[in-house]
Amino acid sequence: MQDIGTADIQRELDAVLTRILEGKVRTFRPTDRLREDLGLDSLHSMELLSDVTERYGLDVELEDVEHVRTVGDLVAFLERAVQKP
Repeated sequence: MQDIGTADIQRELDAVLTRILEGKVRTFRPTDRLREDLGLDSLHSMELLSDVTERYGLDVELEDVEHVRTVGDLVAFLERAVQKP
C-alpha cells in the first residue's frame, strides 16, 4: 500500500498527539500509556483514531484497536495496517 517506515509513523503520531494534548507533552516514548500516562480521554482517543486513519487512508473499526494501550502499540498497529494489501 504505502511505503511508510516506523520513524515516519512515530513522527506523525508525535505531531498528532502534541496537537491533541495541546502541547502539554512534547516527547513520547513507546512505553507511554495513552490513557494513564498521557491522559487521553475517550474524546481524545476518538480524535487520535480519526486523525491517523484519515492520514493513512485506513478503514479501522474500534474492535481493531481495542488492544492498543501504549504509543508503541499504536505504532505497531499502524505499521501492520499500512502494509496490508
